[in-house]
Amino acid sequence: MPKEKLTDRFVATVKAEAQTDYFDTLEPGLALRVSPTRKTWSLMYTRPGSRQRVRVTLGEYSEEFGVGKARKRAREMKADVADGKDPKTVKEAAAAAAASALTMSELVEDYIARRVVGLRSADEVTRRLRRNILDPVHGLGAVLVPNLHRRDIVKALDAVEDRGAKTEASRCFEDVRAVVRWAVGRGVIDRDVTFGMKAPQRNNVRDRVLNAAEIKNVFEALPTAGMRDGVEDVVRLLFETACRVSEIAAIHVRELDFVGDMICLPPDRVKNGLAHEVPMTGTAKAILKRLAEGKKGYLFPVGEDGCLRGDVVANELAKAQKGTEAGKGRRQRDATMPVAGWTAHDVRRTWATLASKLGVPPHVIAASLNHQSVNSSVTFAHYVRNDFMPERREAHKLVSAHIAGIVGQGAKVLPLKA
Repeated sequence: MPKEKLTDRFVATVKAEAQTDYFDTLEPGLALRVSPTRKTWSLMYTRPGSRQRVRVTLGEYSEEFGVGKARKRAREMKADVADGKDPKTVKEAAAAAAASALTMSELVEDYIARRVVGLRSADEVTRRLRRNILDPVHGLGAVLVPNLHRRDIVKALDAVEDRGAKTEASRCFEDVRAVVRWAVGRGVIDRDVTFGMKAPQRNNVRDRVLNAAEIKNVFEALPTAGMRDGVEDVVRLLFETACRVSEIAAIHVRELDFVGDMICLPPDRVKNGLAHEVPMTGTAKAILKRLAEGKKGYLFPVGEDGCLRGDVVANELAKAQKGTEAGKGRRQRDATMPVAGWTAHDVRRTWATLASKLGVPPHVIAASLNHQSVNSSVTFAHYVRNDFMPERREAHKLVSAHIAGIVGQGAKVLPLKA
């Protein structure tokens, strides 16, 4: 264990490939623990009435908690030890007292602020936690953290499953388990109450593909389906781009290249974290130009600085297909979409199926879907560095023309010859 006269400069610049403790020569017992990802202050001392050496964490290094404050805190703790007090015991008791008054609602919000923010899936995780886990009727929000039991978690997840959202329930379980394990790691909870629990079974893998008659009926129903503003255009763009619904719903003006006829999605907007360029068909370009006119931000804005969410589009499509029952402040609404049982993501599968039937090669379809390869081949995924853009442009034009023919906006398109 190296010893060092700790200075602000040394502490700010020191790095370590493996966890290393640097003990201060000016304040015995004070140590800076350096790992590849963080730096923390700690104090080594002998417990009163024993010869046991223990370590207590003082806090994480920051500009506000530098060498001077760390030394001052260490001296205060050593004075407590001289008076017969055990700093580690005092800290654990304070943490237990704080946890006993902490609700799951407060813990979840702390988790969102400290752990979730910055993740590509932050919006989805936050939505699931707040809507399902903190639901005021069936959720865990009011449960005190030390009293959290498996039956509380099961109750919250059952409520999600009862809505018919089995996949959502499974993902919510993963979210709750992540919250609990995070809290255990921080010393807020003593044990992982989710250990041994099984996630709810997800819905069966979907294989829904819209046929020609259904595509025609969907397009004819869109203008009068009574869905919120923007949803109709999102659906039309899904058929033209083969993108995920979240990628289209949150599209921004800066992502549009009308000169190169391209939609340029940055890595943080794409599920696999890989930037994705999507060729604009003539139909897509016309829709996007209309939507972008006079805008400097999102094409489907919501509020002052928000945008339409993928789950909102999904809910609108579900209500249009099933209708809604009368409820508190809500009138009954009949189904307005003649084709039932399809989701926004099924459009992506439909596009890929149409492209295949029209003779588009599998590797071009995979590139259009922003999949790394057509199969799990390491050779293909890691050695074939080709975006197949010319082929993809032709594929998008071909599928777009075929759909136009189906809905009565163009001539019949014949598939490519092998």
